[in-house]
Amino acid sequence: MSAGDLKARLGARIESQSAALVELCRSLVRIDSTNPPGDTTAMVEAVEGVLDAVRGVEHRRVVGRAPAVNLVARVRGAGPGRRLVLNGHLDTFPVGEARWTHPPLGADLMDGRIYGRGACDMKAGVAALVLAFVTLAEFREAWNGELVLTLVGDEETGGRWGTQYLLANVEEAVGDAMLNADTGSPRVVRIGEKGNVWIELEATGVANHAAHVHLGRNAVDALVDALGAVRSLEGLAPSLPAAVERAIAEAKGVSEAESGMGEAETLRRITVNIGRIEGGIGVNTIPDRARALCDIRIPPGVTVEDVRAELSAAIDPRPDASWRILECTEPSWTDPGEAIVRAVRENAVAFTGRDVVVNLRAGFSDARFWRHAGVPSVVYGVAPHGMGGADEHATVEDLRVVFAVHALAGFDYLTNE
Repeated sequence: MSAGDLKARLGARIESQSAALVELCRSLVRIDSTNPPGDTTAMVEAVEGVLDAVRGVEHRRVVGRAPAVNLVARVRGAGPGRRLVLNGHLDTFPVGEARWTHPPLGADLMDGRIYGRGACDMKAGVAALVLAFVTLAEFREAWNGELVLTLVGDEETGGRWGTQYLLANVEEAVGDAMLNADTGSPRVVRIGEKGNVWIELEATGVANHAAHVHLGRNAVDALVDALGAVRSLEGLAPSLPAAVERAIAEAKGVSEAESGMGEAETLRRITVNIGRIEGGIGVNTIPDRARALCDIRIPPGVTVEDVRAELSAAIDPRPDASWRILECTEPSWTDPGEAIVRAVRENAVAFTGRDVVVNLRAGFSDARFWRHAGVPSVVYGVAPHGMGGADEHATVEDLRVVFAVHALAGFDYLTNE
C-alpha cells in the first residue's frame, strides 16, 4: 500500500473517532485532578483503561512524589527510527470561588462546547493526545521508530515531579522531537516561549509616627524607588534571533487575531509585572519594612544572567533595598525549519483549510524542559476559554482539529527521515 493510501486510511480512522474523542474528553473533565493537592491517580486509571484495549502498547506509572502520578506509554513501529514524544499534563487549576453557570466537574456539552475545570487546560489536549497515540499504535506497521506518551501530574505547580522528573529518570521520555497539546490555538504552531525571572524585592526603613517624618525613614518610598529600577528593564532593546523575529513578524496577523492585539510586541520585549506589594501597618505610621514580588519575562536573545546583572547594578548599591531570585527559566525556541514543526504546520493547513502560522508562546509550558535538553518541541492545542476562571470550556471543533493534527503530524514524522 502506498504512503498516500496509508495516510488516507489514517484520515478515515481519525474521522471515525469523533464521538469517542468527545466522550473521552468529557470523562476526563469529570475527574477531579485539581492542584493542589494534585492527585492524578484517577486520571491515570482512566487513560490506562483506553491503552489496555490496544495491542502492542506498554505503559507504566512513574511517581516522583505522591500524589502526583505520571504515566509513560510506548509503542514501537516496524523498524528502527526516530522517537517522538507526546506530552500533556493531568493536573488542573483549583475550581476557585468564581460563579459557575455549569458544574465545574460536570462536563456539560452545550452548543459545541465542553464545560468544566480543566476542559481547555488541558483535558481536551490529553484526550487528543491519548487518541492520537492509540490511533498511531493501530498503524504501527506503517511507521518506524518509537512513539512515547508522557502524561504528567505536576505541571501547574512547576513540573518538578512531573516532566522534569521524567526527563531525569525515564530514558524513553527524551526523544528526537516532542509534541505537546497544551492550550494555544489550532491556527498557531507554538515553537518557543519567553523565559521568566521571578524576584522578591525588599526595602527597610525606620518606623515612627507619620507626623514625625523627620524621625523616620519610609521603607515603602525605598521600595517604590527600587521598583522603578526593576521597571527600567522594559527599556532594554533585546536582539532576537533572526528566525524568531521573522516568525513573530510573519505570524502577527493570524496570531494576534487569536491571542489579542499587542501580542507581537509583548513577545519581542522584556516585560515586568509587579504582582504584589506589602508594607506598613497603618495610615499614620512610617513603615520600616516593605516587600514586592515581580514577574519579569524575557524573550530569546536575553538570558537570566543578563537580567541578574542589570538588577545587581541597579539595586545592590541601594542601602535600603535588597532582592533575590525566587525562580527563573531561560527562554526557549525551536527552529521553524525542524521536521516536527513542518509536519504540524503542513497537516494543520491541510486539515483546516486555513492559514496556520508559526509563533512563540507568551506563557511557558513543559515544552521548555525538552528544548533546554536540546529536543525540538512544538505546542499545538485548543484555544483557551475561561482558563482558570468560571465556565472554562473547550470547543468540540478545536478538540477535533488538535486530535487530527497530532495524529497526522506524528505519522508524517515517523514515516519520513
